[in-house]
Formats: sequence, structure tokens, C-alpha cells
Amino acid sequence: MALIVCPECGKEISDKSEVCIHCGYPLINTKCNINGVIYDFKEELPIALLEKTDDYVPAIGKIRKKTSLTLMDADDLVDIIREIKAIPESFTPKYPLEDREKLYGNSKVKNVECPYCHSKDTKKISNLSKAGSVVLFGVFALGKTSKQWHCNQCNSDF
Repeated sequence: MALIVCPECGKEISDKSEVCIHCGYPLINTKCNINGVIYDFKEELPIALLEKTDDYVPAIGKIRKKTSLTLMDADDLVDIIREIKAIPESFTPKYPLEDREKLYGNSKVKNVECPYCHSKDTKKISNLSKAGSVVLFGVFALGKTSKQWHCNQCNSDF
């Protein structure tokens, strides 16, 4: 048994270790080829190797979010990781990948439709704008503070 240096924290550890005993850095392969795309599961590996079911289930969610695998495929991948105690070099999903936008939404663009004119030309009313209205108009601005969106076409707040 020889001592090697952990690439993450720089401390000496056994060459037989699967993870650094000081910082938890995985010393085994953490990359997996899924449908031609290589993913790094360095963060998910320690979670997937936890003993209790409730402890390693979050790894399934993290893998799904990173790869768009279905729940069954992500569960199968975690089962393989737990069985071989490492990340497989490749994994072939049984089911087609899920649509990321359908699963997690498109956080960049929010298309809110005005309930009055059905225009999509809307913008979110900022908290600063609401606070400014309260300062300027006092009690009379309380109606605006409960609104979240402004329609640029018909100028309504909803």
C-alpha cells in the first residue's frame, strides 16, 4: 500500500482509497458517457453510495436534472453505481431522454398572458416599483402592491 496525494486537498491518502478521507474527493472515475455526452458525476457519487435509501435518493434527482434521464433510467444508473461502487464509463438509457424545458421550465423567459387583452407583452412589476408607489401615493397604492404583472399593451396590472 502506497501513499498518494489527493488532487483536491493535497493531503496524503492510501492508493487503495476510493475517496479522500480528508475532503471526500472521489479518486475513481466520475465521468459517464450517456448517448454520446460525457457527464461528470463527481458531486453525485458520494450521495449515491450512502447506505440508507432516504440518503441516496437525492442523487437520482441530481442525475435527472443534469442529464434529462427518466426516473427509471436515473434509478437504474444509481443502482449500477451502488453495485460497482463507481461511475460506469457508459450508460445506455432504456427510455428516451425527457424534455428539459417540460421538466424544469425555461427559467429565462416567462410568457405571461394578460387576462384582459391576451397580449404576451407583459413584464413583472418589481418590488422597488411597488415600494415607490406606496411612498408616493400611500394607502391609495395598496391595490397596485398586490399585483405582479403589467401589460404593456393595455396598461393593466394583474
